Amino acid sequence: MTLVFNFLIVSWFNNGASNNGNNGNGNNGANDQTVPTTGTLYVSGLEIYGGDIKSDSGNGSIDWGELSLGDSKNASFYVQSTSDIDVELGLNVTNWTPPGIEDYITISWDYNGTLLGPSSEALLVTVSLDVSSSGDFIDFIVANEVTSFGFDITVYASDS
Repeated sequence: MTLVFNFLIVSWFNNGASNNGNNGNGNNGANDQTVPTTGTLYVSGLEIYGGDIKSDSGNGSIDWGELSLGDSKNASFYVQSTSDIDVELGLNVTNWTPPGIEDYITISWDYNGTLLGPSSEALLVTVSLDVSSSGDFIDFIVANEVTSFGFDITVYASDS
């Protein structure tokens, strides 16, 4: 299964917020800016369903909602093995666009190594996305003229 996330940064620096987050009235306006997010889900070798998975026309997606600097969001879903042997799950995050943005976005999950077998019940897992609120992140966005960013998450089954 591959989750592909594309993020659009809209009006990130409205009302003077590009000046290190200062919106002109002395408040840090950077935390008031939001990023709408949706991830597309591609499944291979596992059955993924329920929880925060949305499905239409055969594709699945996770709508992370709008993210602000410093936000943390969770998305939960069930994973069922389609293999005829016991498997362990793995998570890999790749293809960060633009390169370097991975220093400011953290992806983790609560999977604890539970083996999934042919007759195992589905396992509920939660993937967490954490966005930095650092000034360095704002500087990165400005210096690299970032107008969108994205990455791929692959959840895979491997022999135990």
